[in-house]
Amino acid sequence: MMLNGLRLGAVALLVLSIVFVGGTTQAGELKVGTKAPAWILKAVDGSDVKSTAYDGKVVVLNFWATWCPPCVAEIPDFIELQKEFGEKGLTFVGVSLDTSSTPVKKYVKKTKVNYPVVMGDADVVKDFGNFSGIPQTYVIDKDGIIRLSQVGQISKEKLLAGIKPLL
Repeated sequence: MMLNGLRLGAVALLVLSIVFVGGTTQAGELKVGTKAPAWILKAVDGSDVKSTAYDGKVVVLNFWATWCPPCVAEIPDFIELQKEFGEKGLTFVGVSLDTSSTPVKKYVKKTKVNYPVVMGDADVVKDFGNFSGIPQTYVIDKDGIIRLSQVGQISKEKLLAGIKPLL
């Protein structure tokens, strides 16, 4: 099976080679102050989702996977913050690096994720600098500039400190 020019096995290898790390910006990630790349990815329902749909909003773009304990640990905070700040111009977008949408659909339904979840691929990981681990979170301002980059689980407090000045 091909996925954006790569065999699905190559994408699985990429996903499985990602290691869990903590801390802040690592080599290879996009730097704070740079323009976030544009992307078009498939939602878990199969529809196309474009980054341009969020122009003029503050976006928290979170790369994650259902098999990643630190990833799923931060999602309840994302759900809560989406409820609290969604009407003020904040949108979370989850980019799953699972190799199949099946476990993602189940997880999203079970946990009542209230923001868009799309299926990532090797191209979007490359576009975002081949970051070194997941979860990987970017806070992107209304002009599309990356204002916060975090590899590893992000605390609610740090996320709030990054989001509030941008709203």
